[in-house]
Amino acid sequence: MLEIMIVILVLSVIIVIAIPNLVSARKNANETGAIAAFKALHSAQGFFREQDLDKDGELDYAADLNELASVVLIDPTLSTGFRSGYAFQMGASTTAPLFLWFAVANPISPGSSGDRYFCMNHLGLVHFTSAAPIPLNTTDCVIPQGAVPIGR
Repeated sequence: MLEIMIVILVLSVIIVIAIPNLVSARKNANETGAIAAFKALHSAQGFFREQDLDKDGELDYAADLNELASVVLIDPTLSTGFRSGYAFQMGASTTAPLFLWFAVANPISPGSSGDRYFCMNHLGLVHFTSAAPIPLNTTDCVIPQGAVPIGR
């Protein structure tokens, strides 16, 4: 009986030590996935624009994730707006869709599915903040103040 109690105690200690590490690893994987999705969005938007895939005679960016998915430039999972613990939004500028677009990825469960809030615009550099969710800015597509470029 004593041996069983010792085994249970040891397993309990291992579980208590391992769970925070698993949560941290999961958040890191989700954040890495969000950054990778942004790189795919940037490539897809460039291809969409240069090939005039909406066939409207204007070299404009896709209006949203669904438009990129409709021409098979992004996978169907990303087109739903939810992937790897993050909620994605993307849109062409409402004032200059020929030149500007903006995208955001905010954790679905802040602190649990991710700690950082991401954004990217037509310039292709991913930015983040840990302060608060980043709103979708499709007016002028400017990166919000306080957002820091990844890798800097």
